[in-house]
Amino acid sequence: MDQPDSSSQIVASTRSTVMGWVQSWVHWWSQQSRLLKILPISSVAAYWSALWLVGGLRMDHVNIGLATLALSYLGRPAWSFLIFIFPGILTVTIYDSMRFYSDSLRGMIRIAEPYLFDKKFFGIPTAQGVLTPNEWLQLHTHWSLDLISGFFYLLFVAIFVGISAYFYFWSTRRGTRKCSAVKIKIESPRMMWGFLWLNLLGYTTYYWYPAAPPWYVAAHGLGPADLSVQASAAGCLRFDQLLGTHFFTEMYGRAADVFGAIPSLHVAYPLLAVFFAFRFGALRAFSVFFYAIMCFSAVYLNHHYMLDILWGSAYAVLIYGLMNMDYAGLKRRVV
Repeated sequence: MDQPDSSSQIVASTRSTVMGWVQSWVHWWSQQSRLLKILPISSVAAYWSALWLVGGLRMDHVNIGLATLALSYLGRPAWSFLIFIFPGILTVTIYDSMRFYSDSLRGMIRIAEPYLFDKKFFGIPTAQGVLTPNEWLQLHTHWSLDLISGFFYLLFVAIFVGISAYFYFWSTRRGTRKCSAVKIKIESPRMMWGFLWLNLLGYTTYYWYPAAPPWYVAAHGLGPADLSVQASAAGCLRFDQLLGTHFFTEMYGRAADVFGAIPSLHVAYPLLAVFFAFRFGALRAFSVFFYAIMCFSAVYLNHHYMLDILWGSAYAVLIYGLMNMDYAGLKRRVV
């Protein structure tokens, strides 16, 4: 008897897979409430419309909306990933919206205070006088440090989301030596929601304590703030020049606020990851390394002072503490 050729087997396998997905999707769709069926498309349409009305709609907004719709309507696995990434989508949306109102909410811009703080408490004596760590490091750059620090500075959000995804999707099935899969399933969503709350806390600080980054002081001095200045990639340009890319130029070209140096969210995310890594008992060494390299990179690339790092780290401690308070225990002690 003749055996079916490989192409027929592939067609049959593909057809079976497609039919299985269709049946699974129909079952999943039938279980969705009317609100969940219309909420994603109506929300994305409202988002696009609002941006179009204020003249701020760009292609990346269209792509984010289309990706959100795809995750909303492609079935259970996609919906599960949307639930995981939703705090990140909210964060991106809120950050992008700041370009429309940041100038009207911003308080007095601090130019000299962060610089003088670092010079006083972290100053490095040299033949040229006392230098801030930023100033000293700009005199001691190396291509290998540019490459390593630029890599982590470029991918810091993706790395944080990757760590969160590991706990959310992998550890919830297998658990760790320290935590059961059930406990991680309950607590792992806090990591991405902590990311959102950490960003909101940081964004509000940009308004009541707006501060210039060290690259601004290096280029424009300690005089009155120049609101016309565009965001700069600063030391990150060395990474782009080394690889012949434009990653940082394009990224900082979309920056919503030049005077948002405090706190450093670049170090806050990794520290939040460190807390959860030790809580769940996995990825601890990598998370600590991630935090350490981001602290160094933030200063080495001339984007943040030591003050910014301390402030961002304090915010990470605060958010983690608030999200993991033992409310039941607190209630028992109060009673």
